[in-house]
Amino acid sequence: MSDTQTEDQERHQEEVAGLLPALAQLDRTAAELEEKAKSGQEVTPADVSAYEQQAAHARHLVDAAGADHREVAEAEKEHRGDGDKGFATRALDHAAHPRSFEPTPPPTDNGQDRDRDDDEEIDL
Repeated sequence: MSDTQTEDQERHQEEVAGLLPALAQLDRTAAELEEKAKSGQEVTPADVSAYEQQAAHARHLVDAAGADHREVAEAEKEHRGDGDKGFATRALDHAAHPRSFEPTPPPTDNGQDRDRDDDEEIDL
């Protein structure tokens, strides 16, 4: 292999390794959303939006780097420190196939605040 090919390959490997922080964040965000949804905790529109933006961003970065799943998995093995084992593969899956999370509906209004008499004074 020529020096130019070696340099290009090393540069590409560095570029792939540079994807890991974004993939780790996407994996953490997806795991948090999945846990919230499973446990019945509130999922806000901001939670869903952050996930969708991170998935789109990761997809863009992976496409721009021309990286494939194998390269990303190898980079994770070499530079593991950004997330739980397998985070890169899980994040790539979320980037390629984003899940559809729905915000938790607001609590239903039971009308208690409206039951006051019109003449009733309200202390402010």
